[in-house]
Amino acid sequence: MKNSIVRTKTGVSYLYPFIVITSLFFLWGFAHSILDVLNKHFQEVLVISKARSALVQAVVYGGYFLMALPAGIFMKRFGYRWGVILGLVLYGIGALMFYPGSFLMSFNFFLFSLFIIGCGLTCLETAANPYVTILGEPETSASRLNLSQSFNGLGWIVGPFVGGLVIFPEDGSAGDIALPYLVIGVVVLVLAILFMKLPLPVISTSVTSSKDNEGKASLWHYPHFVWGVVALFFYVAAQTGINSFFINYVTEEVPDITNRDAALLLSLGGMGLFMTGRIVGSWLMRRMQAAKLLASCALGAIITMVLVMMQLQWISVG
Repeated sequence: MKNSIVRTKTGVSYLYPFIVITSLFFLWGFAHSILDVLNKHFQEVLVISKARSALVQAVVYGGYFLMALPAGIFMKRFGYRWGVILGLVLYGIGALMFYPGSFLMSFNFFLFSLFIIGCGLTCLETAANPYVTILGEPETSASRLNLSQSFNGLGWIVGPFVGGLVIFPEDGSAGDIALPYLVIGVVVLVLAILFMKLPLPVISTSVTSSKDNEGKASLWHYPHFVWGVVALFFYVAAQTGINSFFINYVTEEVPDITNRDAALLLSLGGMGLFMTGRIVGSWLMRRMQAAKLLASCALGAIITMVLVMMQLQWISVG
């Protein structure tokens, strides 16, 4: 275990907290991917347009936009542990609100519930990502983060799989939208209680100045950071847009495919490839320059999106 990615040079092991924190990556992957099933469900059950159903993603990512800085300030004041607890509590409350929502059947109420979940996910991501990187030696931080994020990919697979089975029953009736959220709400609230009780390490970080940082007042002075933000903006927009309307696209391009089948295709096919891509990407990053790998992926994405726009049925779906 001397070379373990969760053990320090002094012999301190952070394996247990690493496992607990990694479970959070799965939870927010699940929360994001099940949204893609909700889009189609709300369109049919609440009789709303595709444009209106897109508010599902808009309010969740709106929660990210509005909560990101406050979450960082909160964690700077109270630490990572309480940042995780706050995120889990908000996530749990938002999820449990789907139960009364299933009786009200108000789209606006569902949107408010999802906004609360989005705020909770913001706290979780703001806390968990840096927490994982410091559960061991600095030189193995990237390996720890990649390993944790692979479970995030697993959550992306499970979300539409569970959503497809529960929300789109085989008989074609309207499924129980509250059930998956009730289960996940209870799970995350139990995790919040565990985080209050578990003897997790209290780890603080300090920012020290270096010669490389002298004379530069903010991150915006670094071109790689600026263009990285631009790249991330388009990446998230593309990922969200594609996933959100995947079920719509498949059922319209291949009429024999049901909503349930399309959701399972999104889970095992789309999200399965998404997780595989992360694993392969991590492997390639050790052998290629990051800029070249990013450019190659961007070019591949452009080519495949052109094929999608050509509406070649199964070829475009693939």
